[in-house]
Order: sequence, then C-alpha cells, then structure tokens
Amino acid sequence: MEIISNSGVKMAIYKKNRENLGYFLTKFTRYSLIGLLSVVLVSESVGARATLVQLQIAQQTVPTPSVPLSAEKQKRYQEGVKLYKEGQELEKKGTKEGYLQAIEKYQQVLKMVQELGLRKEEVDLLASIANVYNSFSDNKNAIQYFQKALDISRELKQPISEAVLLGSIGVMHMNSNNPKEGLTYLEKAKSIFLAHKEYHSLATTLKSIAGIHIRVGDTKQVLYYYNEALKIYRETLKDPAGEANTLQSIAMTYSLSGETKTALHYYEQALKIQRQRKDVPAEIEILQDIAVIRGRLGNTTKAVESLKEVLKLQEQVGSDLSKKANTLAQIGHIYAKQADYRTAIDYFQQAGKLWQQVGDTQLVSMSFQMIANAHTTYSGDYQTALKFLDKALELQFDNKDNQAFTLGLKADVYASQGNYQQALEEYNKALKLQRSIPNPKSEVGTLLKIAQLYRYLGDYQSSINICNKALEIFKRTPSKLQEIQTLVFLASVHQFQDKYDEALASYKQALSLVDKENYQSEIQILQGMSQTYRFLNNYPKALESANRALKLSQENSFGEEHSVTVLAGVYRGKGEYKKSLDISEKVLADYRKTGLRVREAQMLGDMSITYAQQKNYQKAIDLLNEELKIRRELKESKPEASVLYSIAINQRKLDKPETALTNINEAIKIVESIRSNVKNPDLRTSYFATVQSYYKFKIDLLMELNKKQPSKGYDALALNTSEASRARGLVDLLTEAGANIRKGANPQLLAEEQRLQQLLNGKEKARIDILSTSKGNDVAKSTADKLGDEIADIISQQQQLKTQILTKSPEYAALKYPQPLELKGIQQQLDKHTILLQYSLGKERSYLWLVTPDSVQAYELPKGEVIEKAVANFRYVMDKFDKSGAIYKPQEHPDDINQPASQLSQMVLAPVANKLGKKRLVIVADGALQNIPFAALADPGTPPPTPPRLQGGEKSKPLSASERGSYQPLLVNHEIVNLPSITAIATQRKQLNKRPLSPKILAVLADPLFPPQNPPELNLNDSAQQRAMKNLKRSGLDPLPGTRVEAEAMLKLLPSGQSTHAFGADANYEFATNPALKQYQHLFFATHGLVDTKQPELSGIALAQVDKDGKPVEKGYLRLGDIFNMDWAAELVVLSACETGLGKDTKGEGLVGLTRGLMYAGSKRAVVSLWNVSDKGTSELMPIFYKEVLAGKSPSVALREAQLQMWQGKEWKNPFYWAAFTLQGEWR
Repeated sequence: MEIISNSGVKMAIYKKNRENLGYFLTKFTRYSLIGLLSVVLVSESVGARATLVQLQIAQQTVPTPSVPLSAEKQKRYQEGVKLYKEGQELEKKGTKEGYLQAIEKYQQVLKMVQELGLRKEEVDLLASIANVYNSFSDNKNAIQYFQKALDISRELKQPISEAVLLGSIGVMHMNSNNPKEGLTYLEKAKSIFLAHKEYHSLATTLKSIAGIHIRVGDTKQVLYYYNEALKIYRETLKDPAGEANTLQSIAMTYSLSGETKTALHYYEQALKIQRQRKDVPAEIEILQDIAVIRGRLGNTTKAVESLKEVLKLQEQVGSDLSKKANTLAQIGHIYAKQADYRTAIDYFQQAGKLWQQVGDTQLVSMSFQMIANAHTTYSGDYQTALKFLDKALELQFDNKDNQAFTLGLKADVYASQGNYQQALEEYNKALKLQRSIPNPKSEVGTLLKIAQLYRYLGDYQSSINICNKALEIFKRTPSKLQEIQTLVFLASVHQFQDKYDEALASYKQALSLVDKENYQSEIQILQGMSQTYRFLNNYPKALESANRALKLSQENSFGEEHSVTVLAGVYRGKGEYKKSLDISEKVLADYRKTGLRVREAQMLGDMSITYAQQKNYQKAIDLLNEELKIRRELKESKPEASVLYSIAINQRKLDKPETALTNINEAIKIVESIRSNVKNPDLRTSYFATVQSYYKFKIDLLMELNKKQPSKGYDALALNTSEASRARGLVDLLTEAGANIRKGANPQLLAEEQRLQQLLNGKEKARIDILSTSKGNDVAKSTADKLGDEIADIISQQQQLKTQILTKSPEYAALKYPQPLELKGIQQQLDKHTILLQYSLGKERSYLWLVTPDSVQAYELPKGEVIEKAVANFRYVMDKFDKSGAIYKPQEHPDDINQPASQLSQMVLAPVANKLGKKRLVIVADGALQNIPFAALADPGTPPPTPPRLQGGEKSKPLSASERGSYQPLLVNHEIVNLPSITAIATQRKQLNKRPLSPKILAVLADPLFPPQNPPELNLNDSAQQRAMKNLKRSGLDPLPGTRVEAEAMLKLLPSGQSTHAFGADANYEFATNPALKQYQHLFFATHGLVDTKQPELSGIALAQVDKDGKPVEKGYLRLGDIFNMDWAAELVVLSACETGLGKDTKGEGLVGLTRGLMYAGSKRAVVSLWNVSDKGTSELMPIFYKEVLAGKSPSVALREAQLQMWQGKEWKNPFYWAAFTLQGEWR
C-alpha cells in the first residue's frame, strides 16, 4: 500500500512546482511594463493555477504598446489584442485542446509584435506561450520559449524581468527532473532579487530552491530555505497569505519525512491564518492535506469523511478540475488502504478522467499507476495492471522520475508472477533513472524492492546488504517512514533465515522510531513481532503483540483482517485449532466478499496448515486445491509450485504416494522453469537453494515407493532426482566456459566491467591501509566497515553487469544448457573399473546410490543430522591437530582418528562394503560429507574400534589398542575421486576432450614474498585477503619456505625447457595471470589459500605482496574473479595450500569456492585441500605425487600412491598430514 501513498506524494510535489512556476510568470508580467500582456497574463485562468502567494497584479484598463506606433500599426496592434483575448478564453477551458488552440492564437500575436518591432511585448508573448506548454506538461517546449524570452530580456537590460525568467526556467528544469540545472538558474534569480530588494520574489525563489532539495532528498536544506522564506513573509513583508502557504509547505516536508505530529502542528497554524483571511480555497487545500495524513496514520473513516466534505466545498467555490481530481485520487488511496479495491479503482478512474480533460499527461499517467497498483495488490489481475502501466509509460517519455516509478510497478507485477529475471531488469532500469536525476528517496524505495526480490530468491546476504545501504542513505537524507519500513523488511529477512533474535532487534528498533500517531507502522511492527515470538514458541509474547496490533487496527480501521490472521496463527501454534479456524473462516468470508483474491489464497493456505496439524489431511488438500485454482488464475508460478508441494505432502500422509508423486513432479516442473528464467547465475543458485526441499521430498517419496514396489525402477528415478538437484550452477558455468561469451559484447559494458574492477581494487587498498595504520581507532574502523559495505555493493554491481553481458551476447543467446543426466547417461560416464557413490542427506533419512556401468542399487542411511555429527567428530580431531599442534602433535597421536573415521565409515560405507572390491570410487557427496576426505575413512571391511573412554585423544590418557582398532584407510584398496555431480564431469568432457595437449609440462609458483609480521605500516591493497582470513579466524601470512623445497624437488624431475617457475618476489600477480601459462599442462601453486565462506568472490590465493625492494605491489592476491577470467589449458592444477577445497556450502550447489573457478578456467582436474595443511608434511607429499604423475600415472592414482607412502611410513602416518588433499574432476 505504500506504493499508492507514494503516488500521492508525487502529486503534492508536482502541484507545488507548478504553483511556483505560476508565481514567476505573474511576477514577470508585473515588471514587463507592457499593457497588452499585463492584461492577459494576469488573467483568471493563469492566476487559478499560478501562485503560492496569490500575488495580485493590477490590470491596465486600456492596453498600450511599449513604444509609440503609427495609426496603421496601432490598428495592427489592436488586432493582436483581440487575438490574444481569444487565446485567453481558449486557455480558460483547461483542456489540452484548448491549450493548443490558445498557443496557435498566441503564435499569431507573436508574429505581429515581431513585425511591429515591439521587443518587450515579444518577451511577454514568448513567456505566455511557455506557460501554456507548462499547463499540459510539455516541459521541453516550455523551456525553449522561456529561454528565448530570457535572451531578449537580457538584451533589453531588464534585471527583474531577467530574474523572473531565470526562476521560471529553474522551476521547469525541476519539473523535468534536472534539479542541478534548476538550482543553477534559481540561485541566479535569487541573487538578482536580493540585490534589488524584491522580497516577494526572493521568498518565492527560496521556496523553489527548497523544492529542488525535495527532489534530491535533502530534508535539512528543504526546511532551511522554507524557514528563510517564512521569516521574510512574517517579518519583512508581513504577508499572512505567504506565511500560511509557507507553513503549509513546511508541514508537507515534515509529513514526507514521517514527522506526522510536527506536520499537523504546522498545518494547524496555516489553517488558522487562512480562516482568519476567509480564504476558502486555501482552507480546503489544508483540510485536504490533513485528511491525507490522518488516512496515512490509519484513521481512514475520518479521512474519507473529511475528503468528501472537501469535494463538496470544491464544487461550491468552483475549484478547477485538477484540484477536484486530486481529491478524488486521495479518497481512492484511503479506500485502497481499507482493501476496498473496487471503490478505490472507481475513484482513481474518476480522477484520471478529470486530468485527461485538463490535459495534464503526468497526472493522467499517475492515475494509471494507481489503478494498476490496485489490480496488482488486491485483485491479482496482473495483465490489466501491466496494460495500465504501459499506458502510463507512453505519457512519461520526458519525466524520468515518473518513468522510474512505473518501471518499479511493472517489476512488482513480474515478481508476483514469478518472472524474477524480468522483474530485476525493470528494477535496475528504474534505479538507473533515479540515480541519474538524482532522487535518493525514490532510489531507496527501488533498492528495497530489489532486496525483497533477493529475499524471494534466497540471496539473504545481498538483501541485508541493500537494507544496510538504505539505512546509510537515511543518515544523509532522513526519512523516518522509509527507515521504519527498511527495518521492518530487514526483520523479515532475518526471519527467513531463522535468526529470530536479530529479527526482534530490528522490529524493536523500528518501533522506537514510530510516532504515537503512526498507527499503521506500529500495527505492522506488532504483527511481525507476534509472528517472530510464535516461531520462538514464546506464545504469551506472541499473543500480547497480536492483541495489541488487533486493538490498534480496530481503533483506526486499518489492517484489521491481517491482525486477525496473525492472531489465528498464534492460536494455531498453541494448538487451539478451533479458535484459529473460527477467526480464519470469518476473515476468509470477508476476503471473498470484497474480491481480494490474493489474500483469499493466502488465507486458504494458512487454514490448510491448521487442518493438517489436526491430521485432517483431506480437508487440508481441499483447501489447497481451492488456493491452487486461484494461484493459477492469477498466474503466480512460485506460489503455485509451493501449493502443489503442500498438496503432495498431505497426499503422502494419506498414503497416496502415486498421487503425491504427480503433484511434486508438477511443482518441480514449475521450479525448473523459474530457475531457467533467472539469468543472473548467483541469483539462480540462491533461488535453487530455496527449493531443495522439493527434490529431497521427491527422493524420499520415490524411495518409499521403491520399498513397496522394488521392481518398478523407483530407485533409479530417485537417483535421477538427486542428480537434477545438485551443482546445476556449476554445470551452467562449464557450458558457458565453452562459449566465448564476450565475443560481440557491448564495448561499453566491457569498459564498465573494467572500471568496476579498478574501483574495487582501489577501495580494497584504501580499506587495508586504514586498518593497518589506525591502531584500533573507532572512527577508522567505522570508515573501514563502510568501505567493506561499498566493496560488497561493487561485487553486486559486477554480478549484475555480468548478467547484462551474458544476456546481450550472441553466443549466450545460442547457448543450450545440458539437462541433468539420468541413469543411462550417468552409467555412460563410468567404466568397468569405476563405481559411483552418490549421497543425499535428508531430514528423516539419507540415501546412497551405488552405480556401475550396468547396475544401480540404493541404500537407506541414517538421517542427515546423525551423519553430520559424525563428520563433526572427524573434523574435531583434524582441527585439534591444526590449532594445538605445539602441544598436541600429530606424530604423537597417529591413531586418534581411528575411532571417528570408523564410526563415519560404518554409517556411509558399511552398507556397500561387499560391493566395492578394489575399484575406483567416484564420490558425489552431499552436505557435511563434502568436508571430509573419503580416503581417510576406515575401510568398511576392517573391524571397527570400540567406543573410546575419552574423546579427542588427550595426551595424558592415550587410547587403548582396542579403542584404536585395526584402522585401514579406504585408500589402501581404492583410488578415490570427488565430483560435484556426474553431469558436471560429462559437461566438462564434452568441452575439453578435443582440446590439444599443451606443449610444455610444468609451471610452478611457490614461496611468495610476504612482508614481515606486525610491520609498523602495512600497505597492501588486498582487503579481500584480510577479510577472508578474518572469516576463517586466521590472521597474518607466515612465510612458506617448505613450498620452495617441494617445488624445487618437482622441477628437478623435468628438463629446464619443459618448466617455468616463480619464487619470492617473482611469485606475483603478473606471473599468475600471464597468458603464457596456457602452454603448460600442469600448474602448481604452493602458497596460502584463503577461502571466504561468506563471500566466495573474495576467496583466492596469496601471491608476492612486496617487490624485491620490500615495497608493496599493486596486486598481491589472485581472487576467484581473476581465476574465472583465466584461459588455461591445464590437465592438472594443484593448489598446495590451506583449505582450498572448501567454500560456501550452498544447498543444491555444494561448496562454492576455488575449485569451480579452476574448472571454469579450463583445468580438467584439481588437487585441493580440506584443512590447514602442514608445510613440512606437504613438502614430503607433493614431490612423491608429482613423480608418480611424470611416471605416466593418472593424477588420481598418483595421489593415492603418495598418500599410501605417507601412511605406511612412521613420521607422516597420521592422516592429518596427507588426507587433506583430494582430487576433484576427471579421473581418466
């Protein structure tokens, strides 16, 4: 509903700007000293729309030319007077047709005065024509004629006339969304008026300058200039009319800023003055504004009554059509807030018809916006809404602000229909227009809509970042209402993430900003707080908040139905189902009576939950089918999929698995369609994460059917579903990697991409410089945090720009993404020596599929929570070695991993122990299983150890022999390869199998040069690196001399012509990004790896950060974005660094980090690590591994051989030293 309120605000600002222009025109006439136009320009038609101050200009009774004329010329002059009066009458009609006819008459008069040589009259005619163009919003022609008049006025050396025209042009630029240009003209006018002590004109100019600051959202400056004008009217001019009008403007400013109590105070002052003056039209206008505020505060009944009374008064005093239309529109807003959309639309249409008669295209377009929004918000008639919005855009070709607003409304419609990509494109168009004006407050509104879209698509962090950015804007340009809305929305994002304490904190912060009169916001906040308390099972607090919201709703006739719905939700949570349903039934009946289809659908869904909780599944299904019918009528694809999913859940509980399968298949079909239409890869991935429950449910359902009918192939269908649910974003990336996406791309987009990267580098450098020199200074920390937010924003812009480059690329348009493989296609990727083990962790139970080239078998495993706990036990031991190595040495505790490795093995491998033989194992893991190396799990064929007395292997109480067990790692009998999905390797093979082998063998980067620890001043540009280390709870970069040892050992195995290397200061960004690396089959990076699990874009590897002279280098970090831009032809890339195999765990996608960047850059396979590896242990492992590779063994076999040698020895037996390294990708 805020959208409709914003339309009212736009009309108020537009009206004030038009009035200011009218003042300048009448003022100009006063000083023209031309009899003819002194009569004409102060006519009733002009005065009616013209002036804030209602300046009375004396009319001359007999028009006299400005210079003496001969009798013949005098006759010609009188013909001009007659034509002008005819034009005046035509202008009085107040319609576009009348305006155009008036211009035609005035053009004839203009030609006459030009022929007669009447230069002063020519100025007046030009200004008069400009004014008529302004009357129907033709700003371009208006400015053109004003400028011609200004040129002549300057030639005649008439400073006051010049100032009036400057002011007129300034206001016109303001109306044309060129506030900076407008301010330039108005400042010049102000200087002239001040110099000539023209205080009336000066006051009006100050108010026009205030109007400019309204446009740019600078409330402080708005109030300053209005108060300066108020001082002139009160103290210098003693002009009560001007004083009252200025008080009204100040009130409007406070109203727009959410200071409703202060606004009402100023309105009451203005009203008192106008009543004393007995100025009924002015009194009407103030009463109208007060009614709007009351409506916004929720006192809708009184607001409507007041506005209808205003309408009657306007009829009595003969107000012009535009003012009547404005009142009708405001009544429509109030009915819209009451959810009476039919009545609201009727009033909007009445207003639109009057504006059409006036010929004011911008206000007509706003009526279309209002009608469209009512259709979108209440009736769900999206197609009708889009038609009205397109009609609005046709009228807004010269008004950027209104265009942006309409584009935002179109985006709202697309988002409601689930067309998220188109919605995002429309929002970004709107944002671009708003930033070009600029209009910060409107920009915030669009940013919040984009944040909402990100929330829908599961990108919660981006949504939060946008909210924080909006809150920063409010610090510069305060807007209490928008700040409250932002905090409420931020709370909802926290709710979606199950961060209920943070949600409550945001709600409480919003509540602290609410004025007593702002019932609407208070109700909204209390409703949100009630829901949050309900999620926390704090029903007393939930009930208290719900009842407070309902009481306020009933007292103010606002939002009562939603407050009742919230209350019903609390009763449902408490198990008081009858109370909940009684309330819901009443609200449902009201929604049906008023035709609120969207809300009817929502209520049906809520009631179905209540019935399902009572185990009345059939009734729940009946209600959901009613909701489904509405969602389909409204063409709301995302809610439709959700309803089908809910129906399937209830049908399964009624033991109707086949019917449930039909519905979940329909739901997933819609999900796949939505996913394919989202072009932004990151948003596509985040959206897919939000619907993983659909795929998990289907897998579980199919496996249930498989138990009942094992011969029907349901286990294979479950495997197909598992494959369709994983690593789809990576598959898309690999497909794009095979196409030259940037070929034929818009050069401007590519230049912008480069600009953003340079901007990012600069801000990173500034941030780390501040942190390294501030010594904990709070101000510096705040500045650094702000830079961090700006960096996140730049990354977001880069992602959006990439989407534009993709969508406008001819190669991308022709691109066809592969479908996820099904059983037959999966088997074709395997050979007789290879077994696929594919996992799916679930809430109630998990599954494992064992696939060979000619068979598939499925196994049920413990629920995901149990497996995750076992993984945590395994990681606990490894992490303890890492963090407590000095006192808990891995060499002294080689067997402490035995028990957790065996425990986890019994869960995830024991069911297939007798099927594995000694074959190669391809692991497609899920969830927490991605964080452990299967090579270190106990071979399920060996006896498990007994449960230990002490967990963690404390040095004072070593494990007994029985507790250690006869541990034998899985790698003893198996070569092990890891994949994100089988479809990913199939896609990569298709892209790379025909690629020729690079001519040279090995390129090595090792032991890069870092500055000393704790230097007095650290001048790095790589804040991304520092933040990545912070997110991983690490700090500083230790030297890595062992990496040079391992690199030199490998280089000795090759002739010098077949290798290249870079150590120390040479191990820099230039070497890492050199196109010559494409000539090498194997790339070896031995350095620090830094993985940011919150923002994967900031992950990377550390390079030399100072040169040979110890001076900071420009770039000391190879970021994930850099890796994505590489064009390698590597058979193997080794990241001999810490945790390079980890990343952000995204549902349905897996670990998003460096590995996918390497695959995109062209590496067939990669060796990466899962924890902080030992420098010395790695320097032992890697030369063995690489020697085996050069001996002709595949990298997967070579890695197994190296790890076996380490395990079989004494010093490096502990898996901590060798198991971290895993091979991802091609095993052939």
